[in-house]
Amino acid sequence: MNPVESLTIPKIVTNPIPPAILEEIETFEAEALRTLGGELPADIFKPFRLQYGIYGQRQPGVQMVRIKIPFGGISANQLRRVAELADRYATGVGHVTTRQDIQMHFVELKDVPSIMRELAEVGLTTREACANTVRNVTACHLAGVCQGEVFDVTPYAKTVAYHLLRNPLNQSLPRKFKIAFSGCARDCALTPIHDIGLLAVKQADGVIGFRMVVGGGLGSTPRIAQLLREFTPMEELIPSIEAVIKVFDTLGNRKNRNKARMKFVIDKLGFEEFKRRWEAAYVAMGHALPKSGSLALLQHQDEPKLIMPTRNGLITGAGNGNGNRNGSHGNGHETPFEMWSRTNVVKQKQDGYVTAAIKLFMGDITAEQMLFVADLAERYSNGNLRTTINQNLVIRWVPTDQIQHLYEDLTSHGLADPGAELVEDIIACPGTDTCGLGITSSKGLARALAEVFPAGRVPEDLAGVDVKISGCHNSCAQHHISTIGLHGVGKRLGDHVAPHYELHLGGSVNGTAKIGQMTVKLPAKAVPAAISHLIDLYRRDRQANENLPKFITRVGKSKLKDELIPYTIVPSYKEDPTFYYDWEGEEEFILEDLGPGECAGGALDMIENGILEADQELYQAKLLIEKHQYSVSVNKSYRAVLAAAKAMLVTEGLEPSTDSETFIGFDRKIAQQGVVPSTYRDLSQKVGDLGSKETSAESAREKMTFAKGFVEACRAATDQMGKDLRLSAMKEEKLPVAPAPVETKPAISIATGAPVYDLRGVACPMNYVKTKLKLEMMDAGEQLEVWLDAGEPIKNVPMSLKNDGHKLLIQEALEPEASHYRILVEKVEG
Repeated sequence: MNPVESLTIPKIVTNPIPPAILEEIETFEAEALRTLGGELPADIFKPFRLQYGIYGQRQPGVQMVRIKIPFGGISANQLRRVAELADRYATGVGHVTTRQDIQMHFVELKDVPSIMRELAEVGLTTREACANTVRNVTACHLAGVCQGEVFDVTPYAKTVAYHLLRNPLNQSLPRKFKIAFSGCARDCALTPIHDIGLLAVKQADGVIGFRMVVGGGLGSTPRIAQLLREFTPMEELIPSIEAVIKVFDTLGNRKNRNKARMKFVIDKLGFEEFKRRWEAAYVAMGHALPKSGSLALLQHQDEPKLIMPTRNGLITGAGNGNGNRNGSHGNGHETPFEMWSRTNVVKQKQDGYVTAAIKLFMGDITAEQMLFVADLAERYSNGNLRTTINQNLVIRWVPTDQIQHLYEDLTSHGLADPGAELVEDIIACPGTDTCGLGITSSKGLARALAEVFPAGRVPEDLAGVDVKISGCHNSCAQHHISTIGLHGVGKRLGDHVAPHYELHLGGSVNGTAKIGQMTVKLPAKAVPAAISHLIDLYRRDRQANENLPKFITRVGKSKLKDELIPYTIVPSYKEDPTFYYDWEGEEEFILEDLGPGECAGGALDMIENGILEADQELYQAKLLIEKHQYSVSVNKSYRAVLAAAKAMLVTEGLEPSTDSETFIGFDRKIAQQGVVPSTYRDLSQKVGDLGSKETSAESAREKMTFAKGFVEACRAATDQMGKDLRLSAMKEEKLPVAPAPVETKPAISIATGAPVYDLRGVACPMNYVKTKLKLEMMDAGEQLEVWLDAGEPIKNVPMSLKNDGHKLLIQEALEPEASHYRILVEKVEG
């Protein structure tokens, strides 16, 4: 028997669905049926489906349903309904997300309208949980009970969320839009990474309002939000938000999805001009400055039950109400309850009450557990719960004398794991389990890292550290702002592809917000060992009272990268095929599920791999000097220079076949353009003679120092480079521009009248790089005809050029057998 069916479930209280919402659901149902019947193409239905919070999975024929939970507030009654739906229509598991939503996976499209109706009966919706809309409005899960808060932001978050839901202003934005509210300086809701972040503040005269920042975001181009208003009065809160959305709606890039978030509008305009546009939009939308009238708030009833605690004692190890808990391993003689209460229980600002966190492993909770937690919320509290941005659930307003009874009940259903919201509570997105964009198994890696960070037993020196894992660069797990952040990529090695993770170190939001530095790319199977080494290094070399984030900042990327280079080395498939399987993967890792149009990414990978190869050569050069093998060390230094120089030449569409061609090309295309210091001109002369068998230790060290400096200069140049592959000249270098090379193939014209660029025989991604460089020399509106091979070139290059914003006018075969194609591209200014 199904375990949920065997439970005695309290009757769920429902309400009639408002006519407008019922009509909305019926409209979705009609379109879904048309799609299932083949009348409506799936691609046409997709934007409509996303608007309703229904997301396609990587598995064909099933959907992910995302339920919006504004500020994380959900009642026991609503949670029971979610449990029922997860059991009836999905996998029997709900997934709490980093935006405080709850997701269900593997839902058939035909069942979605029924789910929508049953959610609406209890006041829940999926509307605008996906698509180019204002997504779920998030807030700190301790809002209203936190000792350190300025004021409770709950009613403001709720008011903004429901004001924007189904709002015409919000229905067709250039890209998704995210808003967060925090009530104290710890900024638990992470306002700096949002399109709009609102932090509670109080003026000297006692008037409350919000500090408003805008333009934050993660993904492949992370940005920290900038200050728009130091103080936003309550009566101006919604007008201020609407004006920001209006500017974004008007000026956002609708042609290039990769440049569509609001942070790119600010990049293009400059912040002062963006602010001026915001002020103009504020007035144009009919709001006076300042607007008269108070803000009509939606209240959230969250008072405690009328229970008088029998005692007012503190819970052992309970935090200070700011969300701080002691992450140390205690005195070594803790009972399981003492460990759990130390890590999972926070004292509220209201005497006699605490908040208890239920740690959900990577956000997952079964339907049976949801029903049980709903019962506990009513038994020990007021029937309200909150989801957290760290993918957990909390029960607030628990009397202090009842906390051990609550723990015992949680234990009976496997819900009493310690370490909630601490370093061992690793955040991971669904990754390749269900997400169509996932590259690696982020959940699989999180389970592997559980041995590095054992729950409830992580030493005190890692207090305040967090670990976040995203299965791709989109940063759904927010890896850019964690102490230790990882995002999945693939790396081709010969005939095989190995799953890898880019390691980002030193990100944070508390205090001054900071994006973590991408330090090194690690094979997935080496990540636990590499992280363990990083922690060992910290404990060996830290200064007095220095935590891990400060250690990372002080030591710096270069030293940490050098320490981690040994973990980047991947054995051949023949030597160890396990490196070519993802964590928990039963089949060899592949990337063919990814869509076309990633030529720019492929070129960036070539550059990154070249720099990594140089780092690995330098690592061996250092070891060889220590072993007194000086001649071989010099050869490794030479190879490091060669690898980095080749990597730089990818930006020019060049693949030199000899060392001499590499050095000549680097000098002409890179060094003489001022991209690197003039020290690195005439490389072939400066690297020196490798034939000497009498190389001294001093000479070997000099060669290695030169090579290390050269590789760092190349890295610095590529770090400033975006997906457009453009390298910038150093400001201090005032050098003459070398003459442009003579085109070896003369441009010809055929029926299109455009010059022809023959790239038959040129493989990906170099065919894209060469086309991009050719277009850069043309004026906007000019056209270029490009000839490409069948297969990967014609599949990828046109899509990549469209992603860059150019117009694709023609795509057709050059001959009947279709072994070669031509495309006609019109240049569009970026």
